[in-house]
This record gives sequence, C-alpha cells and structure tokens, in this order.
Amino acid sequence: MEDTPALHVPVDLTEDVPVADRTFARLLADRRIWPMFLFRALSLQGTHPTVMVALEQHSKSFTEPSVRAENTLAYTYRIYFGDDVAESARELREMHRPITGQDYEGRRYHAWNRDVWTWVHLTTIESLIYAIETCFGPQPGTEVEAFYQESRRLGVLFGVREQDMPTDVAGLRAYVEDGVAEKLAMSPGTRRMQRLVDEQDVIATLEPALAALPRPLPALLERLTARPVKTLMFGAFPEPVRQIWGVQWSTAREREFRAILAFMRVGSRLVPERLRMIPEARAALGV
Repeated sequence: MEDTPALHVPVDLTEDVPVADRTFARLLADRRIWPMFLFRALSLQGTHPTVMVALEQHSKSFTEPSVRAENTLAYTYRIYFGDDVAESARELREMHRPITGQDYEGRRYHAWNRDVWTWVHLTTIESLIYAIETCFGPQPGTEVEAFYQESRRLGVLFGVREQDMPTDVAGLRAYVEDGVAEKLAMSPGTRRMQRLVDEQDVIATLEPALAALPRPLPALLERLTARPVKTLMFGAFPEPVRQIWGVQWSTAREREFRAILAFMRVGSRLVPERLRMIPEARAALGV
C-alpha cells in the first residue's frame, strides 16, 4: 500500500448552511447524544484492525483516553456547529497525513487508505444517527435522509469519494452491517482496549473534570455508576461486536439498557434546554 494515498477534494465545494438550518442541529446540541455516539463509534472503529493499530501507534487512546475522547468530540463539534466547516475538514485531513506504519500483519497502512478512510467517515455518521434515535426515538425518515445527505457532502470535504458512499440511509445501514461482518475482528489493540475498558473509570474518561473533584468523590461516583455506564456502552455495540469483545448480553441486560435510557429521557425533562446543550451548540445557536 502506498504511504500517502491521494485524496481528491473539490476546491469549489463549501459548506455555507447556517448552523440553525442544519438537520438535527437541536438534537445534536444535547449532551446525552455524545456518550452514546462515542460508545457506538468505539465499537465500529475500535474493532477495525487497521483503525486500531493506527490508534495504538499514533494516538493517546491508551495513555490518555480522556484526552483522546475530548479531541474527537472537539473536532466533531466544530464540524456540526462551526462556521468554517471546509477549514475544519482540511485540518482534520492534514492531521491524518503523517499517520502511517505497519499493521498487525506487517503490511503498510496509511490513514487515508480509501477503504479505511471511508469506513471511519460512514461509521461516524451511522453512530450519530444511532445516538439520536437511541436518545430521542425514531425520527422522520425525510429528516434522517436529509442529515445523511448533508453528511455525505461533509464526506467529500474530508476526501471521501462520492462514489464510495451509499446514496441513501438504507444503503448506509447495509454498508455498516456488511462491514461489521466482513471488516471487524479481535486484534491485539482491541484486546488491549477491552482490558482498558474493564479497568478504566469510564465516567472519568468521558468527563475528565471529575478527576479534579476532592477524593473520594470520583471513586464513589465510579462505584455508583460503573454498571449503568458500561451497560449503556455495551448496549450501543451491535451484537456481532459484543460477540467479538466477548461481552455477555442477555434479555435482562437489554431490559436494563432500555430502562436506563428511559430514565435519562424522563430526567432530562427537568433540566432547562440551555443546560442540556453543549457550549459549542449554545454559542452557535444563540441560546
């Protein structure tokens, strides 16, 4: 595989839709979306051997997982709530230019490899749709389709070839389902990530500020929240990925997962909308 595959990005393609007019802007502004997004994306991207070896060799996913999560969310927020989407996409492309090495089989890889680059973008979209529907219930098909078409446009800005992206949401879902069966597998990095998830305080990873709380509050919060958070995490995994990770999932655990989601929906109604929003969304939407 060549070290630096070429990416074709049309120079005249810009994103000029106001944030408030972008599909699902209000739903994506909600804080509840983002942990579910991270959990889903972890399952689909962290179980891809090439993605995982790149994470091991070039990221802080293992040494500073909270920093990695923050960086991922920061760029995603910029893409969906920023004014200069084309510039954010350019920065993200260039950030991945030096990411190259040898995979677990000794083969050369590069982050811009066509198949891998496409997989990461499309599973990001699928993970966002999953998070929205999980937190807010099924959405009108026309709006889901509009969101996907906007995200395809973003894909072109990232350098994903238009012909490599399914033309509609049904095609996206089929692409991800087929990819789960054909592309994902346990790897040394995924096994290492599995151990990290077992040992790590997931709450502190998602909310690094908690680590600054006076002891023993972080430890107490972890004891109280460890099972619910991991139930949410593994509930977001497709069943074939849970099987790869060796996660035991039962009807009772699925009911627990659904109950936690229902509790989150009810509890969030007591919180003013402005406080439910991530700061980037509040600023962009003028709330």
